[in-house]
Amino acid sequence: MADPDTPGPADRTGDALVTDLEALIEDTARAAARHGWAAVAEAAAALPERDDRSVLLCASPKADGTALAAHLRTRLPELELRTAPLEPLHADPYEALRANRVVLALGCAELLSPAAAAAGSALAGRPPGTVLVVLTGADALSGDDDLALVARRIRRVLYAGTDEQWTGRGLAELGCLLWSAEDPADITEPLHGLLAHDAAALEERLRSAVAAPPGLLHDRAVHLLGLAAGLPAEPAGAGEVRRPATDGITEARAVLKSGRRKVLRAVDAETAAAEREIVATLRVAEQDLLRGLDGFLERHRQEVSEPGRARRLVSGYVDRGTGSWATAAVSGLRARAARIDLVATEVFRELEQAVAARGVDGVTVGAPPPVSLDGAARGPAAAPGGRPTGGKPSGVPTEMVVGGAIGAAAGAVLTSGLGTLLGAGMGAAAGGVLHHRQTELQIGRAAAYGRSAVRERVGALMVGVPAAVRREAEALRRSMERALDRIGRDLEAARPPREPGPRPARGTDAEAAGALGGLRRQLAALEATAADH
Repeated sequence: MADPDTPGPADRTGDALVTDLEALIEDTARAAARHGWAAVAEAAAALPERDDRSVLLCASPKADGTALAAHLRTRLPELELRTAPLEPLHADPYEALRANRVVLALGCAELLSPAAAAAGSALAGRPPGTVLVVLTGADALSGDDDLALVARRIRRVLYAGTDEQWTGRGLAELGCLLWSAEDPADITEPLHGLLAHDAAALEERLRSAVAAPPGLLHDRAVHLLGLAAGLPAEPAGAGEVRRPATDGITEARAVLKSGRRKVLRAVDAETAAAEREIVATLRVAEQDLLRGLDGFLERHRQEVSEPGRARRLVSGYVDRGTGSWATAAVSGLRARAARIDLVATEVFRELEQAVAARGVDGVTVGAPPPVSLDGAARGPAAAPGGRPTGGKPSGVPTEMVVGGAIGAAAGAVLTSGLGTLLGAGMGAAAGGVLHHRQTELQIGRAAAYGRSAVRERVGALMVGVPAAVRREAEALRRSMERALDRIGRDLEAARPPREPGPRPARGTDAEAAGALGGLRRQLAALEATAADH
């Protein structure tokens, strides 16, 4: 990825290049209408005006994107703010391309996945003035050493090639801003002043006027032509007049299509991450339970020596351990559901705005379906696998049940033939030794039973909870798809009847290929002109 100070190939000229690139995009949209490139037509219709001031906030998985979005909406109520998860932009960058300005939010201490790193690097490489990199959770930093460490990592992930060396440039020189959900007044120097400065700078930049630069227009043209290259022609209905791709219904449907993609990707990404998180945290919980079992039994050795209580002790220990894990798991599931809900709410808000702005009558968007993954936490039963009903615990031998009586029996035998006092003393001592050994044996067997119970319980949870998450995700997808399908049907019903008439001339496949080739040559000529200046 190029350095942020290095201009892109289409950034080197001014108004004339802008005019030519805008004309190229318009030519592409007209070719899409003529040759049936529906995806290209929809994508072109959804592009904003060059001076559109709306902002797209793209947050990585561990960034405090929800709090940052709420802060910006409070501080800048006039700002039209949309949000999108970062990782899906690696596969499909269109959501970012149709925004004149992007805020890229990353966690200060976050380790990005390959997809998130690639998407973040692509966003950071946008033309200057069209992207702001904001590092959240900055209150966790302790001083200059931490700031330098973060700057080095951000430089390597977002800007540097694999063979580039660190140049010592700080976050400010990289154009990155620090932000924290905490009040800067509650944070000590040197971060207090830096956070206050960066928060003010973020608001000032988002309040400023914007105009899509040549580089961004160039990237949009490249994207549209790339779409056209991968699409077959779609014929118009016989005897019908093809409606213009830029009418209100088509534009609203383009927003709907993009929104559907965003919502379903958010559901898939968050629930897949939830499954991985559940399995990982269960492995940790299993190791913690196994490590703590011997100490727990030692602290309760008297109760373990009573066979009737051993089963209850071990079961209670496993219950408490997995119960603590379940509490944390529910919290994690609710956080992921909240992120899905945030994306869905943004999509439905955009649809509402698109319908209203384009004067589409008879369509009610409404609110998104409720988002919850709580059902996954209620999926598998909490009982340990293989727990017996009544009697002694599974794996606890009969010797544990009868062992408590051995000491007394030994004492009774040793009293015969000796004085009552001597026999009683020796019997008690011998019985005590035997009882201690038997208690140790019982503790060992209870530990074996406990380890088996832990593994069985965790194994059942590793199977049951991810399966329950998948069921919840599928139900959530269906509810979102039903709501979006209903909006799509309303949009289609709102179309005025198509007027019969002669079918307009439509280019053949050869003509479509020729048109695409001409558009590509037009783009290449503009790139060559830009490179010469």
